[in-house]
Amino acid sequence: MKKAILLIGALTVMLSGCIKETFPMSDSATAAQVGASPSALTGLVSAIPAQMVQGYLVYGGQEWEFDMAYPGMMIILDSAAGEIIDGGDNGYDWYSYWSSNEYTLGASTSRSYAPWRTMYIFVKCANDVIGSVNPEEATPEALLALGRAYAYRANAYLILAQIYQWKAPTDPNVDGKYVPDDPSVANLTVPIVTEATTQEEAKNNPRATVADTYELIFSDLDEAEKYLAEETTTGILPSLPVVYGLKARAYLALGEYASAAEYADKAITAKGGKPLSQTQWEDPATGFNNYSANSNSWMWYLAYSAETMGNLCNFVAHMSSEETWTSYGWKVARGINRRLYESIPDTDFRKHSWIDPDGEKYYAYKTNRTIFSGSKALPAYTSLKFRPAQGDCDTYKVGGASEVPMMRLEEMYLIKAEGLAMSGHESEAQTVLETLIKTRDPEYSAASFASAAELQAEIFRQKRVELWGEGLIFYDAKRLGAGITNGYSGTNVPEGYRFNCTGVAPWWNFVIPQSEINGNPAIDGHNNPDPSTTVKEWTE
Repeated sequence: MKKAILLIGALTVMLSGCIKETFPMSDSATAAQVGASPSALTGLVSAIPAQMVQGYLVYGGQEWEFDMAYPGMMIILDSAAGEIIDGGDNGYDWYSYWSSNEYTLGASTSRSYAPWRTMYIFVKCANDVIGSVNPEEATPEALLALGRAYAYRANAYLILAQIYQWKAPTDPNVDGKYVPDDPSVANLTVPIVTEATTQEEAKNNPRATVADTYELIFSDLDEAEKYLAEETTTGILPSLPVVYGLKARAYLALGEYASAAEYADKAITAKGGKPLSQTQWEDPATGFNNYSANSNSWMWYLAYSAETMGNLCNFVAHMSSEETWTSYGWKVARGINRRLYESIPDTDFRKHSWIDPDGEKYYAYKTNRTIFSGSKALPAYTSLKFRPAQGDCDTYKVGGASEVPMMRLEEMYLIKAEGLAMSGHESEAQTVLETLIKTRDPEYSAASFASAAELQAEIFRQKRVELWGEGLIFYDAKRLGAGITNGYSGTNVPEGYRFNCTGVAPWWNFVIPQSEINGNPAIDGHNNPDPSTTVKEWTE
């Protein structure tokens, strides 16, 4: 059962030692020594994705089950966007803090500290590699490691920029007190820490502007593109298609639609492959959990190790409703908003990813256990998208040792379609969108979405269906000011979570933790306001 948690104490997080965490070397080990060893550099880069699935990454103790590194961020963001609906016992949902609008998101709580600390750990790990390599003297192996480190750092700052830039709510029902002390925070992201940042600089490091942050992101991606130019094989480590994909995401975040379409197309071409088939999507033993089974679509992923993971702090334990070794998955019964589900045609196989109210009268679900009867029966709209690895619902060392997608080819098609639509190429956007969605629904047609605005809205809806649970829709929702509608007659959203908000929801502007302000007073007075209780819950 989840607990209420307050942040105890203030910690300086900016320059924690990733090299020493990854390699238990003596204090005399230096970045130069690591950089002189290509094998050490390769090991340091390979340790980054391992750290990105490390349970209890921030707090270190087995208490806070949302402390789940990158997969935890994925669930946090989908919960904040209102996409994940608890159909069961939300008392076991460690991520409900981000969707309940309670007194839990202010600067002095673990909910502000955990995302901040998580992402800066990843920044630090990338900085350690970058600071260890002299490109003019490096071996090809070292340059490959350098390119990957730049991609990891760009990805971290791209996430940080989007979740911390303050965007003003437009809904008139938002509490009028929800305003920042400093109006300029709308043009600010986060403090920039690179391999060259000193301890003293980190202690007086203001929030960077949006322009400066994206300048760093694109500079890092240019460096990654240069060093990964011949590395086109996709997988657990960043490669050229992933770099193109990150550029597509970054251009989309800035509303530079033509460039977003261009780089999404480059990612598609460099990747090759094709979208997941219905057989792959619905496979009860692999589903979304196996790169080798899905390598035609997956561009970048994370992998759990059975030897190092725990039973509670892994993606499957929370996002799979078929698992039975804990209460955080099946008992919470995370699922889809009823209205979104009802917008999916019966001819679209993705509708099988969630349990229909008619149960097996609608569809004979492919599943690894009994889901309609017994003590672990699942309610309507519960997700079956994410499977226990190898179909093992009972053994966490097997079922939990899954793989988690960070980037898929399908996302690139959707970015390309939106980029084309919003840069004056509506007919081309229709073709791209229809080409992708027909692989899901043979009867689909994009002909009725003629204008750029209509196409953009339809692409956003398709993203909500295609990418549900993959931690990506938050960025589009905030960018587009898409709002949340979880309160309506017949809603499947439980009481306590039925919020309606047009535009940008206040809790989409993450708050910088007080511990960082204590250690870096340049942020004091320039934080995002506490969004807690700023929107009243809908009632019938």
